Amino acid sequence: MTIYHESVSTGIPVLFIHAGIADSRMWDPQFESVPDGFRYVRVDLQGFGRSPFAGVEYANHDDVLAVMEHLSVESAILVGCSRGGETALQLVETAADRVLGLVLIGASAPGFDPPDDDFEPPQWSEAVAAHKRGDMERLAELEAEMWVVGRGRPVEDVDTNLIESVIEMNRIPAGSEARREEVRTEPDMPLLPRLDVPTLVVIGEHDYLDLRAASDHLAEQLSDRDAVVIAQTAHLPSLEQPEIFNQVLGDFLSGFG
Repeated sequence: MTIYHESVSTGIPVLFIHAGIADSRMWDPQFESVPDGFRYVRVDLQGFGRSPFAGVEYANHDDVLAVMEHLSVESAILVGCSRGGETALQLVETAADRVLGLVLIGASAPGFDPPDDDFEPPQWSEAVAAHKRGDMERLAELEAEMWVVGRGRPVEDVDTNLIESVIEMNRIPAGSEARREEVRTEPDMPLLPRLDVPTLVVIGEHDYLDLRAASDHLAEQLSDRDAVVIAQTAHLPSLEQPEIFNQVLGDFLSGFG
């Protein structure tokens, strides 16, 4: 098993876990501006970026923990976006003593049923059709557009270079998604794990309403502050609005200095 990882600078470890439509490159803007006193680490989960899918039973949180062991990181602040946020919560559930703090971006909440929302992204039906016929290239394009554009704004308002970069990242996991889902395991988490570390919840203004509701729930249950809503972005605020996100993250990290 090979899990690609990158570590820069020295200090308190901050471990970044990417979204399910991206890979560790989504954190490029953060790795260009590492605050003093912190060590930034990022990984490609199995089947993403430069980490090949091994084809056997695995768990994302176990792979992240293996990287921490390899780097001799006893504990870290976890920053997880979307599926990466779920992985971070699973690591809290299984190894809470390894978690110094938590940043959840556009993440769902175990055991939380969001209010009914009958909104369907305009790309959804075509994405389902592309998946059924095995057109992974078109699926990657549609998924990137759905999650980068989000809800309540036209695609013309979004930088086409951003959409293209997510398509590029999404091509690799789109091709192995079905096989990965067959063998990926997760801990049983009917409820949120008990957590007694500083926690920050972030959501994009144009992310979908079920995730907006989940973010409010996460903030209420795990944090001493409201969820931070970043304007003019959807599911990947760290990539679309990096200056604002870096300021929000830096303010949070300053509490650990």
